[in-house]
Amino acid sequence: MFGPIPARCAERRRPVLSPVPDGVTVVASFEKAERLRERKKPDPLLILEPLQEYFDENGFGEGDLLWGRLGLQSTSGTFHLQRDEGFQVVLKRRLGGPQPSEVMDLQTEVELLKMLRGHGLHSPEILHECNDPSIIGAPFYLSAFLPGEAAIKTVPKGLDSVEEKVGMSRRAIDDLARIQVEITPDEVKRFDRGGGELRKIVLESKRMARQLKMRRIPGFEILGEYLLENSPEPRPSVICHGRYAMQNLLFGPRPPASITGIFGWERATASDPLMDLGYFTATYAAKDLPETPLDTAVVTREEDGFLSRNELSNVFRIATHLETHDLPWFQTFSLWREAVRLEEMFERLMNKEAVPNKAFALSLRDGVPQILANAAHFSQVEGVEAIVN
Repeated sequence: MFGPIPARCAERRRPVLSPVPDGVTVVASFEKAERLRERKKPDPLLILEPLQEYFDENGFGEGDLLWGRLGLQSTSGTFHLQRDEGFQVVLKRRLGGPQPSEVMDLQTEVELLKMLRGHGLHSPEILHECNDPSIIGAPFYLSAFLPGEAAIKTVPKGLDSVEEKVGMSRRAIDDLARIQVEITPDEVKRFDRGGGELRKIVLESKRMARQLKMRRIPGFEILGEYLLENSPEPRPSVICHGRYAMQNLLFGPRPPASITGIFGWERATASDPLMDLGYFTATYAAKDLPETPLDTAVVTREEDGFLSRNELSNVFRIATHLETHDLPWFQTFSLWREAVRLEEMFERLMNKEAVPNKAFALSLRDGVPQILANAAHFSQVEGVEAIVN
């Protein structure tokens, strides 16, 4: 099972659109896709000719089909598609092969997005669903294309003042709080897959960690025991994004800072209110901790003006009226769980198996121990070093 690909390996700026397939992720025909399969290459995610025919049959624009990649995560591919100037959409599909257990199916994701949009929570309008895998090799859905830009390597144009950077930081947390406050308990239950059972999800990751064989990294066991012994008492669950981070937020093109879209909901579930805040602050790039492959947006470290982790936590506490004294546990858990998954990816690379991004997987040699060291920092757990024995 692949772990997450961080922001530096994903694209969140408006891509250059082209009618020409790249021959790897996008091909022209099923014949081209079959040639890739014969060479034991991964299946492409878009097949342009049958997709254009499908669009013609359903009245989706006219003319050549232009494409650009918006994002390629470990579970999904997302593309910006355009035909004439009046027709542009976003297509999303799952990658081939078995999906991690925490990833919802595409139909459930569509239901979630529609619910979020009903509450005005920055979800794009769902325009079309196709459950026929014969078109591009997998079911997909089409959603409205939203204007804006993510703050990953650089600050979006028009938002580069200190005031706007503060505003972007605050908006990210205020909107997280809105999601938790506005979704009703009955709606939360519809998407409950056991994410609120904290001891259970710790035990699941501990079992995964015990299957890692290539390197002896004590931090896995040390932090796993700490998390199990110190699990917070359960409280009412809220909708959790699962990977709530700067890389998944789309900011509007003009000040004041505003969020126009929140993406990457495929791991959403019902869980503790601090789960998303823990992931956001633990993967938030800042100068107080060493860099790791999990840093979701390097711009928040490299440019002055963005709020600190503690300031982000205070914004959340004020917005939700929730105490955050258990936040270090959730920060530690978020990094530890990702470290387990990323070490599995590193083992796959060392075993010469397919990984979604080889350069990123290579960075995990030193990256995983550093992630564990950062995880230990949040809960002040001793004995976890950024080295491998």
